[in-house]
Amino acid sequence: MNTILIVSAVIFSFSTGYFFLNRKKFESDFPWLVSFITVISYVVMIMNLNLYADPVAMLWTRWAGYALSCTILTASLVGIFNIVGKKRVVALVLTPLIMLTGVLAAVATNTTFIVMFFVLGMIPFISLISIFQSKTTSKNRYVLSYLYYGWMAFPVIFILSPETFSIIPSLSIILIGYLIADFFTKIVFYFHIKRLSSPQE
Repeated sequence: MNTILIVSAVIFSFSTGYFFLNRKKFESDFPWLVSFITVISYVVMIMNLNLYADPVAMLWTRWAGYALSCTILTASLVGIFNIVGKKRVVALVLTPLIMLTGVLAAVATNTTFIVMFFVLGMIPFISLISIFQSKTTSKNRYVLSYLYYGWMAFPVIFILSPETFSIIPSLSIILIGYLIADFFTKIVFYFHIKRLSSPQE
């Protein structure tokens, strides 16, 4: 389990360095900032692994990291969708609200509160999706797949994990699931955006 967290931190350390060195190529500081925050998130979990008797108890810190990294991802998305004015502000506020409900669900002590915070989190998530859907064009439609299948992977993994209903009781498998979701939504995403925004030869 500790090995998975260390490998995750190393992967995002490399992506942080790559995106930082190539920030002019990607025309943004957002890619390396997202990876950097994710490294910090994994390091915090590694540190907390030795502090908690139950390793599952340290996973709530992940959602605090998401509040920062996913808000930056949203800032990238509003640019792609050309969302401006009040809707832009609302989108940037909704993202940390979603992650706040994730933190509360992760630290909840009974099933009722877990379900309550999970359902509450779906309200700002649906609102965020609707903002992007209202600005969807043929050029940015592909990005919605990252929201539907990428971002939705995290609450699905959460529901399956020992944090909630232990449908998948192995914390190692859950951590691998989170890593895969992180990799595609925070690294592959930016490479995909760069490739599709480059002039076609």
